[in-house]
Amino acid sequence: LPISFFMSYVLGNLVGGLAADRFGSKVVLGVSFTIWSVFSALTGFANNVTHLILVRLGVGIGEGPYFPAAIKVIGGIFPTEERGFVVGFNSSGNRVGLTLCPIVMAFLITAWGWRVAFFITGGACLVWVIAWAVFFKDLSRAPSASGVEKPKAEKLKWLVLLQNRAIIGIVVVKFTQDFLQYLFLTWIPSYLITGRHFSVIEMGFYTTLAFGTAAIAQPFVGLLSDSLIRWGWSINQARKTVQVGLQVLSATIIVTGYTGSVGIAIFFMVLAISAESACAGHIWTIITDVIPEAYVGSVGGLINAIGAIGGIVSPIVTGILVTATGNFQLALTIGGGSILIATVFLLFVVPSLDAPWYDALGVKKAVPSPA
Repeated sequence: LPISFFMSYVLGNLVGGLAADRFGSKVVLGVSFTIWSVFSALTGFANNVTHLILVRLGVGIGEGPYFPAAIKVIGGIFPTEERGFVVGFNSSGNRVGLTLCPIVMAFLITAWGWRVAFFITGGACLVWVIAWAVFFKDLSRAPSASGVEKPKAEKLKWLVLLQNRAIIGIVVVKFTQDFLQYLFLTWIPSYLITGRHFSVIEMGFYTTLAFGTAAIAQPFVGLLSDSLIRWGWSINQARKTVQVGLQVLSATIIVTGYTGSVGIAIFFMVLAISAESACAGHIWTIITDVIPEAYVGSVGGLINAIGAIGGIVSPIVTGILVTATGNFQLALTIGGGSILIATVFLLFVVPSLDAPWYDALGVKKAVPSPA
């Protein structure tokens, strides 16, 4: 089931990102969340594994366009020195969902059964889609303050794009972040129960604590990154300093696997999950800073699609390692070590974030024409 979701999620990122650049984020997000809502509700009708695979494919297609389309809106509206906070605030919603979903679903399932739980959650999202269509105005597609139309995207040279060191470096960072993120999402509950012998209630409490802390941390980390720019740091200095710091903190999950103290293990687990969540959002701030606005959806979709492959690989690799070793130490070491490797790529492969990035896309810099 997770693999079926990620297969369609990868496709959704690629198609959704391209569509956002061409048709605008309002249309793409409205369509994608309609698909997501319908297939989430249809889960309640599933009677066998085949049905579940089909609805998970639909959910993946619907969810895929979200990040590239949403980040395109932010990049088109907010100036550089405000994007970190806005991106962090936007990304924190994901962690709020991870914090509240188990509680809400448990209540709905207990009260009315699991089928009704999916009907209600899917239907509630359709209400949001209606509000989105009526009230949201995509200011990122409006003319600039000078009255000049924003430049439109040329056709991307994908082969040139995939060979560029700048894009390669960011892709490596995104891949390792998703690898570690889905290790957390899929295996931390099992680690707490089998590795630390927690009860289900204790596991639920500490998992909620970790993701709740992450939701709070994300906007504040973005605010710090923005503040550094306002204080005179270059974009390169501010964004890379924060990103590297967060990735190093994410790697402290390794300590959790080796310490004999439950208190220390929980402290570093919460720290690592919060830091990984924050740097997973912050990398999108970097993308909006360096990728020309007309291409943010397409390039962001490509980066997120490749990163999502890490979400496919991570649960499988972790399961193999845990089964082979009988513990989580090696799995957590590889997860933490991978994001340290990404730090090397960010520092020594990704060029200055202050430099023009049109060459990295294989296109000429677009010059706006008077309306």
